[in-house]
Amino acid sequence: MFRLTVATLLGGSLLAAGGFGLTALADDPGGSGDIVVVSRIQYVPPSPLPAPPNTFPQIFNNPAVTGIQGNIFLDYYATTPFSAPRASLPLTAAAIRQGQPVITTSFSSKSEGSLHRSPDGRYLTYMGYVGAAGLEGVSNSYTTNPTAQPTGAAGPFYDRAVALINRQGLVSVTPENLAYSGDNPRAAISLDGQEFYMAGNSDNTLNKTTPVSGPGLTIGARLGMPGSPLSIQLGSYLAADRPDESTKQHVKDNNFRGIGIYTDAGGNQDLYVSKGSGGNGDDGLFQVLNGHFPGATLADVVNNGIGAGIPTGGSDNTIVQLLGNYATNPVTNQPSPITPFDFVFANPTTLYVADEGNATVTLAAAGGESTTSLTTDPLAGLQKWVLVPGSSPFWQLVYVIRDGLGINQPQNIPGYGVPTYTSGLRNLAGKVNGDGTVTIYAITAQTSTVSGGEPDPTKLVVVTDEIAATQLPIRASGEDGGRRLDRFTTLQQSRSGEVFRGVALAPLR
Repeated sequence: MFRLTVATLLGGSLLAAGGFGLTALADDPGGSGDIVVVSRIQYVPPSPLPAPPNTFPQIFNNPAVTGIQGNIFLDYYATTPFSAPRASLPLTAAAIRQGQPVITTSFSSKSEGSLHRSPDGRYLTYMGYVGAAGLEGVSNSYTTNPTAQPTGAAGPFYDRAVALINRQGLVSVTPENLAYSGDNPRAAISLDGQEFYMAGNSDNTLNKTTPVSGPGLTIGARLGMPGSPLSIQLGSYLAADRPDESTKQHVKDNNFRGIGIYTDAGGNQDLYVSKGSGGNGDDGLFQVLNGHFPGATLADVVNNGIGAGIPTGGSDNTIVQLLGNYATNPVTNQPSPITPFDFVFANPTTLYVADEGNATVTLAAAGGESTTSLTTDPLAGLQKWVLVPGSSPFWQLVYVIRDGLGINQPQNIPGYGVPTYTSGLRNLAGKVNGDGTVTIYAITAQTSTVSGGEPDPTKLVVVTDEIAATQLPIRASGEDGGRRLDRFTTLQQSRSGEVFRGVALAPLR
């Protein structure tokens, strides 16, 4: 496999141009806890403005607006609630300043903006677009590679991009022209800075006429290299339990959101992706096996360890579902009861899944006044799953942590104009502690009457759980004291015109 070093990409002049106040932030010298990094997206008004509604945030209720690119910042926080950031890296500006391509994110695309630390602890990765802030429609654009465009596609064309960030704030940006053309790039993670594993929405390059034809070549779990625009598809998932779907819809089975690399019981690093949006395929968590194993099941993976290890190539690696449900039940037409976003393995048999919930906001006239009606989802929040070999299914949901999230409670953010409601969680980062607990940092999912809550301000929250527990602790009324387990604490709140999207532990020395 071709390897291109980060030093080669950044070059000597850029290595000398580091800084941004990040050098001392691998650990928290003040002793107040970890340093976590949050990706913050800043709204930039388009120019020229479209016809009204064109003021923030109502501009996102405008059917003529298909997304607006925002600037990216990486904010470094200690874990003291509402403390000032220890440092901030303006990722969009820093990339340009360091001679790299621009990288931005669609401001209102809640599925974008995840942030991941490499398993070796040295790098952060972020996936976005090579498109200037304030541009409209970039998230629906095709990439610049002609093979990733349907016949007669009209530009402008914008490549997707992966940013690799080291501890000193040095940035390298790799344009990707064979990844998620016509749709959303969502996540990227690197083992050690020498490659990118990517997840995103299934592309829109299919010819929609009958019979449906390709290319559809930029979908699925993908592997790319720093400095190369050409990624490869590692594999694609087929929801064999959905015979009601057409060929085109089956391509959308690979509408992945989250990505992660975790070590299994055999000491192998494995690649996982999640799906929790769209009406096609299955929602849940999946493992991308290392190799092609026709007909492989989760039982084969759990009992026999087939496909263990990170896939380093090939285009037909088998993808096996660990847990989940129909995205849309073909009999009842009901949506999946779980909507997975990101995930954290505390160990090979204990899994935490962020669920953003199926909450909806509706306005109903009552006595001449508008009232807000919310649907409460009992599985929204932080789900805890345990692996029980020999059971059916193998992964069992033991409880959902939601205390302290204030789900479905109205919150008014200065300058935002409408109430926002926490419906669940999206992106996660986790740290296993030495006392048998795990601490999970999370970004909230929000909903409101503005575009389903996509531009709503979000929160950074934290919770600690006992890894071995299989039920939530029972406490006396009003009990609180010491470090309370299984209750979320809000650490930071984004402002109007800004959203938190991803969270990761800061890179190590």
